Amino acid sequence: MSALLPWQQPQWDNLQSRIAQDNLPHALLLTGRRGVGKLHFARQLGERLLCSDDQPAPCGQCKGCRLISAGTHPDLKVIQPPQDKSVISVDQIRELTHYLSLTSLCGGYQVVLISPADAMNVNAANSLLKTLEEPPANTLLLLMSDRPSALTATIRSRCQVINFEKPAHDSALAWLKNEQPALDTKTANTVLELADGAPLRAADMVTQGALNQRTEMLDDLEQIAAGRCDPIEIAKKWLKLGKKESLYWVYGWLVDMVRMKVANQPPYIANADIASRLSKIAATIELPLLYKRLDQVSEALRLADNPSLNAELLLEGVLIGWTPRR
Repeated sequence: MSALLPWQQPQWDNLQSRIAQDNLPHALLLTGRRGVGKLHFARQLGERLLCSDDQPAPCGQCKGCRLISAGTHPDLKVIQPPQDKSVISVDQIRELTHYLSLTSLCGGYQVVLISPADAMNVNAANSLLKTLEEPPANTLLLLMSDRPSALTATIRSRCQVINFEKPAHDSALAWLKNEQPALDTKTANTVLELADGAPLRAADMVTQGALNQRTEMLDDLEQIAAGRCDPIEIAKKWLKLGKKESLYWVYGWLVDMVRMKVANQPPYIANADIASRLSKIAATIELPLLYKRLDQVSEALRLADNPSLNAELLLEGVLIGWTPRR
C-alpha cells in the first residue's frame, strides 16, 4: 500500500468525513493538471473502501488489501485506453455496465477508476451516462481528467468535483527529492519547473531521462536551423522519442522565445537553464514568425492523437519550417 501524497490531505480528510457520515456520492470527478496524483488518490480511496479494517487508511494486511496489492481484487476495476490506443471505447463501457450489474463478490463496494475520463469517445460517454443516472448501490465511480471541459456537460453534472491544485513549491520539491534522492536541488527545481509544478510528472521525467532528451532535441533543432542536417531524418528520430513529447518541448521553447522577444527581462522562463541557447535562436527569428511557428506546433499537438494522421509527417511539417531559406 503506497502512502497518500502530502498535498492531498485536505481532499482526503473531506472524503473521510463523508464516508463516516455514510454520505459518499456515487461518482467523483477528480480534476487538476497532469502529474498532481489524481489516479494515485483514486487508488488510495478505492483501497480505503475495499479494506476490511474500517480506518482512515487501508491496513495493508486484510484479504481485500492483499488482493489489491496483487492486482486481483474482483471489486476494483480500472478503465483506461488499451495499449497503443488513445480512446476508451464504447465496448469497454458496456463491459463495465455488465460488471456493475453483478453483485459485489466481496460483499462491499464496487469501485471503478476511469482514467483519463476525457479519453472516452462519444458513444462511450453516452453509455456511461446511463450508469451515472441510475448507479447501482454501493458503487463508486472515480473519473480522472486533466481536461474536464472536454467531458460532456451531462457527465460533469452527474459527478461531484474534487479539484487538485498545483502543490506548493516547497512541498513538491521535498517530495521529488525524496523520490529521486540522486537529484541535486538545482536540477530538481529545473525539472519541477518543466513539469509545470506537477511532482509526479517531474518524477516521471527524471526516470525517463527527459532532460537528456531535451538537450539532444535542442541540438537537433539548432542543426536544422543552421542547415546542417535533414529535418526529415530528425523527424524519424523524434518519432521514436514520442511525437507528443517532442512537440511539447518545441512548444515550450517557442513560448519562452516569444517571452524573450516581447520583454527584455521576461517575468518567467520555463526553460531557464537553457535560456541563453534559446535567446540566440530567438535573435535570428522575427516575432511574427515565432508566433506562426507557435500556432503550427499548437495545431500539431491538437492533431497528434488522431490515429488517421501520419505522425512522422506531422513532425516533418513542424521541422521543415526551421530550415534556413536559400
